[in-house]
Amino acid sequence: MIFLYAAFGGFFGGFLRWTLAQLFPGKRATLTANTLACFVGGFVVSLELPHLYTALLIAGFCGALSTWSTLAKELGQLINDKKWWPMLGYLSLTFALGYLAVFLGMRF
Repeated sequence: MIFLYAAFGGFFGGFLRWTLAQLFPGKRATLTANTLACFVGGFVVSLELPHLYTALLIAGFCGALSTWSTLAKELGQLINDKKWWPMLGYLSLTFALGYLAVFLGMRF
């Protein structure tokens, strides 16, 4: 049963991720998706929901919404292009916004 909940959440998270990619070009979509997933994850953790709902929202929705593989690809491209400062800035901004989003989500 938990698999079905996670798959259902993943459908909606994946759809939102795709929508963000259509609305924002490149790194902005990745940054927005990852930050939003961190916020939702922090919020859900603070609710202390039953395991099925946690699977639906965190493993499913947030897992499909966040896109760490795309982040790795974008960072790898910056490294290949020897754009060290933009790479460090993007990585730092991603982590800073992620931590802030989890914090705010838990306080929301």
